[in-house]
Amino acid sequence: MTTPRKILITGGTGLLAKGMEETVPPGWDIVGVHLRDYRVTGSRARHLVLDVRDREAVLSLFARERFDVVVHAAGLASVDHVERHPDEGRASNVGGTRNVAEACRRHGAYMVYVSTNAVFDGSKPPYREDAPTAPLHHYGRIKLECERVTAESAGAHAIARPILMYGWNHSVNRPNPVTWVYEKLLRGEAVQLVDDVFENPLHNHPCGRALWAMAEKRPAGIFHLAGADRVSRYELGLRTAAAFGLDAALIQRVGSSFFPTIAPRPKDTTFVTERMERELGVAPMTLEQGLGAMKAAMGVRTEGRP
Repeated sequence: MTTPRKILITGGTGLLAKGMEETVPPGWDIVGVHLRDYRVTGSRARHLVLDVRDREAVLSLFARERFDVVVHAAGLASVDHVERHPDEGRASNVGGTRNVAEACRRHGAYMVYVSTNAVFDGSKPPYREDAPTAPLHHYGRIKLECERVTAESAGAHAIARPILMYGWNHSVNRPNPVTWVYEKLLRGEAVQLVDDVFENPLHNHPCGRALWAMAEKRPAGIFHLAGADRVSRYELGLRTAAAFGLDAALIQRVGSSFFPTIAPRPKDTTFVTERMERELGVAPMTLEQGLGAMKAAMGVRTEGRP
């Protein structure tokens, strides 16, 4: 019998990790780590508490578990919080990435660093992997620094840049743009959504399949992971309401100036997904397909969510 390969997913309660759990191919054992001692039920992963900022704890885990692949998705991700507290954001993201990259190099694990579309300023879409980066805020600059740390320190590695992700998340995880709108409309509450910020949203299952393909094939370089449809947040909200039979009249169309955010947001970071399709064999999912998959999964409940 072949011994299963072992993968570590940091940020193990997140939407990306859940997408990987729900698309895991045969022959893999999953270990998920997260900062807080969450109770995660219905998970396909073995969950451990770990602060990736703790170098000795990270090295100890790697020596004990012997991972084949590591998907590093942990780190402070609130754009406005990081804008107010860049040192905290850097310690969480850059410090943690440096520790994980060092451990991967020491133990020969292939590393996938999970970056972001926020490395672009949104002025020249759609973006290919080799497009010049120009982050508008501290979070984007910190994530770009993490990409460099990975390239310099990890050994065998690749960079994945998922764009706006949606799907059913664990109840311990914060809502994503679709579940947030779904829950607000379900309660009959009004929702304000901007009509001047554009992405091609990514369902977490194709994201999971793309990351598993990276784990299996171990490619090098950067991969943009995204869906098929370029939409504004307002249109995404309307599509969500239609998919779940909710009241679209509760959705109010506004411009970005309506929200007093601290960090500037890029206007259009739509990705080109040719490399994802060609090298990873993952087709971009349309919003109709992604929202349809969410609706179909509603009969399977996990911690109060599908």
